[in-house]
Amino acid sequence: MHASAPSPARDGSAALDPGQAVRPIDPRDLIPSDLSRSIYGDPAAESADLMESIRVSGILVPLVVTPAPDGRWEILSGHRRWTCALSLQFDRVPCEIRPVRSTIARQHLILEYNRYRNKSFSQLMREADVLEEIVARQAKKRSLGNLRHSGAGGEGSADFAPGIDRRNSDDQAAGKGRGDDKGRTDATIAERLGIGGKDVYRQARAVWKAAGEGDVRARSGVDQLDAGTKTIHAAYKDLRRRGRFSADFKPTPYDVWAFRHDRAFGIPHPGSIPPAIVAHALHYFSPPGGLVVDPMAGGGTTLDVCESMGRRCLAYDLEPTRPDIRRHDIRLGFPPEAAGADLIFCDPPYHSMLARSYPDGSVATLPLSGWIEFLEELARRASATLRPGGHFAILLASQTEKDLPAGHGYIDHAFLGYSAILRAGLRPERRISCPMDGAYLPQQVRRARTEGRLLGQVRDLIVGRKPSDPQDGLRGHTIPGLQ
Repeated sequence: MHASAPSPARDGSAALDPGQAVRPIDPRDLIPSDLSRSIYGDPAAESADLMESIRVSGILVPLVVTPAPDGRWEILSGHRRWTCALSLQFDRVPCEIRPVRSTIARQHLILEYNRYRNKSFSQLMREADVLEEIVARQAKKRSLGNLRHSGAGGEGSADFAPGIDRRNSDDQAAGKGRGDDKGRTDATIAERLGIGGKDVYRQARAVWKAAGEGDVRARSGVDQLDAGTKTIHAAYKDLRRRGRFSADFKPTPYDVWAFRHDRAFGIPHPGSIPPAIVAHALHYFSPPGGLVVDPMAGGGTTLDVCESMGRRCLAYDLEPTRPDIRRHDIRLGFPPEAAGADLIFCDPPYHSMLARSYPDGSVATLPLSGWIEFLEELARRASATLRPGGHFAILLASQTEKDLPAGHGYIDHAFLGYSAILRAGLRPERRISCPMDGAYLPQQVRRARTEGRLLGQVRDLIVGRKPSDPQDGLRGHTIPGLQ
């Protein structure tokens, strides 16, 4: 009578062919690879879809392990299977023992065992970090070997050969320029990672390097690459376009600013605006090196444009999206460090038009009367914060689609902003048309045509100036139509 196979609930090797050269090991005697965790993250976070299969069938493919210095076993392949085994309280798991001769060999094996897994952009770039380290170490070994006339490659070179084709690598350095060597290495690593040729690889590395140096926008680009919502080329273009307002900037001389979005400035956020609107406001209404304050900074577009154009910037928001935006509710007034600002640029929620996109407690949730009170208080506080001769610019769109008072076809928020500016004692400087791009769906356009209804695109930047002479303001003057 044959003994029954061990239950998968206790023994992960239940479904294995007994003829395989594997050894059962207690999973508690296994340790994860620090390198694998640094590249691919916590295996427990990616084990949920594997758990039920292992619960029912056991571990079908052995883990690969190598002896660790403390007498335990380091995992080279199978971190997610090991995590499941621990969770399912297996007594032992099947393991293939593979001695490793060198650090480079260990690095190469871990990358090779994960070659065909689905990876995020960040995981690919961490693999590239390791591959570049391997190439650099091997090149250094070869250089030292040449100096000693050894004629031999460095430690672990044979281990690395399957991952990097030495015919296209730095082994061909003799008689070639260093740039050619770098090009071959980049092309080889790009092929190894499966992300295209050397040009795409270099673009990816530029974005990754900027993110590693703490660049907020590059970090946002990496997040979007990980999520699959942006391409490497698009992220790199965003990186390269940042100087568009600092070199050869040619502002339009007209008072209609119809600009398109540019994702090189700011990070994704509801209601983000084209950075060229901010750039033109800075050009016309603030001096070089001046202090600009954005009390509702959102994704930080104003911050990024100020950096490009050589302005200092203080940015605040109810819920900051990045470290250089400070948490502050502008309804409490402007912070003391904002005093003496040259320009206060404000792109508030347009009443309730995007209320669902903003946090609870935002001014977007106020009734119309509360919204008007907010605009007037904001203008008064802006006037008190600006230096004499400074400007307050507020971007406002007409509301045409919802939450309209009975009998009203629209709400002219720009008019309300204009009124608030005048009541605050600011002089009207300019009204600039900044039409929205009108990202309406085709069915919305067809429906509007059928119903004979206009779709809203009207948006204006209302600019007021604080008088240099306190006696030069409009406070106390009669404003036509606003009595």
